[in-house]
Amino acid sequence: MTRSEPVRVLMLGWEYPPRFVGGLGKASQGVARGLTDLGAEVLFVLPRFKTSMTDTRLQVSGAREWLIEHGARIARKPGSPRLLGVAARLRPYARPTATVVDSADGWPGRRRPTATAGDAAALYGSDLGAEVMRFAEQVAAVADRTPADLVHAHDWMTFPAAMTAAERLRCPLFLHVHSTEYDRSGEGVDPDIAAIEREACLRADHVFAVSDYTRGMLVSRYGIDPEKVSVVYNAPDADALPPAASFDPGRRRPWVVFLGRLTFQKGPDHFLRAAAEVARLDPEARFLVCGSGDMLDDLRRQAHDLGVAGRVDFRGFLAPGAVDRRLGQSSLLVMPSVSEPFGLVALEALRAGTPVILSRQSGVREVLGHSLQVDFWDHEKLADQILAVLRLPVLSRQLVEEGRAQLSRLSWDESAQRIADAYARVARIDVAARADPVA
Repeated sequence: MTRSEPVRVLMLGWEYPPRFVGGLGKASQGVARGLTDLGAEVLFVLPRFKTSMTDTRLQVSGAREWLIEHGARIARKPGSPRLLGVAARLRPYARPTATVVDSADGWPGRRRPTATAGDAAALYGSDLGAEVMRFAEQVAAVADRTPADLVHAHDWMTFPAAMTAAERLRCPLFLHVHSTEYDRSGEGVDPDIAAIEREACLRADHVFAVSDYTRGMLVSRYGIDPEKVSVVYNAPDADALPPAASFDPGRRRPWVVFLGRLTFQKGPDHFLRAAAEVARLDPEARFLVCGSGDMLDDLRRQAHDLGVAGRVDFRGFLAPGAVDRRLGQSSLLVMPSVSEPFGLVALEALRAGTPVILSRQSGVREVLGHSLQVDFWDHEKLADQILAVLRLPVLSRQLVEEGRAQLSRLSWDESAQRIADAYARVARIDVAARADPVA
């Protein structure tokens, strides 16, 4: 018997290794590879990705690069496509810094976030709003030139493009929410981004959320039907876990690590407040702040004001290899997020044999139940937990062993299967039934 052609997925994203600034890129890669392992054919399109990556069923390319390769002329056509307006310089992760702009700038009396600094700016550009619109135009041209059975898009920056592509292709639209504007900005949300997220989720045939925490956010903040949202957890890297025996608390440095973007959402200021409590009681402990973002200058001042500037090292953005090395040398990772849809860094730490303390306001705690957890604002309790891990090697080993046991039950293959099940249930598109031809 011969089966039909593989299911064709037009997948849209904003990050993909080796170009990424957060967990979104790694998660997007895990989903894409997992679906191809099931038999789907995935064209993963990003705004910029000069190095075209092609596997048996997976092609990763920048939109412009793909269009040029396929003979398209890159030109903007007036009036096409029809998109949601984005009248601001938007940032993907950082909390906006409110500045009032006058009519000469085009946004009279409105807040406009300042440009993103550092690594995110290099990846996203200085005017993300314009990038979002340009990407949507280019994806519309891609959709006109390639067949697809469905569109699957990751996070708000791709949602205008996804809605346009699905309309052009007349195919189902699936959205993957890794973070919402309410996670990133609390009550100070950018109304343009929130409007994009709400409208896209309402239009979509189905929505994937990275945790039940995020699913609840979509339901409560945007009024999305809970039956329309499936939870698909992130997973660690596909290669085998390193041996647990490599973790010896006595041979690690007394480093307590914060690893993530230096933004409101991730809570680095709460990390420093707890660090100041720990520093008073443990003269050996040092605190590593690894990441870049809009809060860096404020955090340096905060460390000085708290009297711990000499105990805190700001290491900047770390490449993936450096992340593994740093975690492998450290005694503890602290994730004090104010609102964390998942928290892939916790899985990375456990892979390295490093115990973690999780914010109760995070999605990853749903899959790491046997872990130390604390409300992000409870600095005294967080400090107590940090001191306990630094002083009790038995506790450290127990946290690593139990965390890694839970980690072993997560995989991108399982996550991809949940996605494929939703394709079949919602759109009657069966990935397994359209895999490789068989005799």
